[in-house]
Amino acid sequence: MRITLFARVDPNLNPYILLFKQTLERQGMQVQHERELGLRWLLFKNGLQSDVLHLHWIEAAYKPVASKQHSFWIRKLLNNRLSKSWRGLVRFLDFALALSLARLQHKQIVYTVHNLASHTVDQTWFLNFLEHLANKLVFGLADRIHVHNQYTRHRVEQDHGRFAGVEIIPHGNYLGQYPNTVSQREARRHLNLPDDAFVYLFLGMLRPYKGLEKLIGAYQQLDVPDSRLLIVGQVERAAYQNKLISLVRDDFSIKLVPEFIADEELQFYLKACDVFVLPYQYLATSGAALLALSFGRPLIAPRIASFPELIGPDTGILYDPDQPEGLFQALNQASQESWSEQKIMDYAGRFDWDKLGLQLTNLYRTGLDYKVSSSTGIG
Repeated sequence: MRITLFARVDPNLNPYILLFKQTLERQGMQVQHERELGLRWLLFKNGLQSDVLHLHWIEAAYKPVASKQHSFWIRKLLNNRLSKSWRGLVRFLDFALALSLARLQHKQIVYTVHNLASHTVDQTWFLNFLEHLANKLVFGLADRIHVHNQYTRHRVEQDHGRFAGVEIIPHGNYLGQYPNTVSQREARRHLNLPDDAFVYLFLGMLRPYKGLEKLIGAYQQLDVPDSRLLIVGQVERAAYQNKLISLVRDDFSIKLVPEFIADEELQFYLKACDVFVLPYQYLATSGAALLALSFGRPLIAPRIASFPELIGPDTGILYDPDQPEGLFQALNQASQESWSEQKIMDYAGRFDWDKLGLQLTNLYRTGLDYKVSSSTGIG
C-alpha cells in the first residue's frame, strides 16, 4: 500500500508527522510526505501511484503560505489581507479539484483531525469562509476520519454531522525522541534556577488561545516560597510578545523566553520544572501534553475538551476554568503534591508509536472495506 501524508509542517519543528511516517514504514507501508495536495502533485508527480491520501491540518487546503520575496514591497503586497484572501481562493480551488479527482480515481482519503478550528488570530472573514468549505469537502469525501480522543469524535459528530468511519487512535508519545540525559539539578544550573525552587513551566507556541495572561495573573497571586514560572516558545505576532513582556516585566520570578527552542535544549526546560502548565481556553489534541508526560512531568490543565481523558490523579491536576480561582488553586495545590516521574513515564509508554502502528494500518485497511459499502464516504 502506497500512502502519501499531506502536512504543511516542518518535521524539525513538529516531529509528529515524521513519527507517524516512520511508524507506518515499520508496518511495511510505502510512505511519502508532501506539504500540499494539488492538481500538479496528483497529475504530474507521484499522485497517480499513491493508493491513500492522508490529510493532516486542514489549513493547508485554503491558507496561502506567507510570501518570502526578497523585495519588501512585493512581500507587503502578497501578504496583505486582500491578497491573502484571493491567494487562499486559488489554493482552495486547486485543493478541491485535486481531492475530487482523487475520489473519482477511487483513491482512499483519510483525514486526521488535529484542530477543530484555525488558531490564526487575524484570519480574514473570507479565509474563515474557505475554512468552512474545506471542512465540508473533506468531511464529505473522506473514507475515514482519524481523531485522537473521544472529545474530538463527539465534536466531529456534532459540528460536521459525520458519524460513520470515525476512528479513535491516540496521539503517540515522544519517549526517546529528544535528548533526556540531565538531572533536574543539572538542568536548573544550566538555566540559572535555584536548586530548591518550585518551577512551573509552559512550553509551546505562544498564542492568545493558550491562556498565558491568565497563567501569569494566577501565578502572581501565589504565595509559594521561591517559586519560578518559565514561559517558553516562539511567538507569531510581535504585538502579542510585547503584551507578554509588559505583564512580566516587573516580576523577576517569571522568565519569558519568546524563541524557538532547539531539540537539544528542550530537556533543560522539561527536566528543570516541577510541573507543566497548559491553561488552554480550547483545544482538540495537545502534543505538548504528551511531550511533558514523556519527560515524566505532571500536568496542570483545565477540565475541558480532551484533557480529562489524558490526565488523572497520578499524572496531574485538572481545574474548573469557570471558577475564577480555579487555576490559582491548581498552581497552589501542585506545590504541595508529589508525583512519581517513573509512573508518569510508564503511563506515557501506553502511547508508544509501535503499539499504535497496527491500529493505524487497520485504519487504511478498514477504510478500503468502508469504500466498498459507501460510495460517498459519508455513510
